[in-house]
Amino acid sequence: MFDARILRDRQEDALAATSRAARFAEDGSVAMLVQTKVAIVYPSSANAFFACSPVRLDGPESEGAAAVYVTDLSRTYFVYNLGTHVPPIGTKVIAQSCSGRWTFRFDG
Repeated sequence: MFDARILRDRQEDALAATSRAARFAEDGSVAMLVQTKVAIVYPSSANAFFACSPVRLDGPESEGAAAVYVTDLSRTYFVYNLGTHVPPIGTKVIAQSCSGRWTFRFDG
């Protein structure tokens, strides 16, 4: 009986731990490849939101094979630059989801 109690407590602890764990990617990916673009006026300071289009990476999955970038210009995300430099228009960066906002870091 004592062993059953220990197993039950362990099971409850495991269930509680999984319910407390962060649920990554429930609303989509927590990171994506994007390309900067001009929506209205391109920012002139580094710490600003930049209009970006998502980029799909395609091509054969084999060592040494070239990648094909497919940019979806019909979709726009506004991604905040945490870096120190303004990225040139068309720069590909990896955007990370942070508290419901997209961010990237470009330091030149």
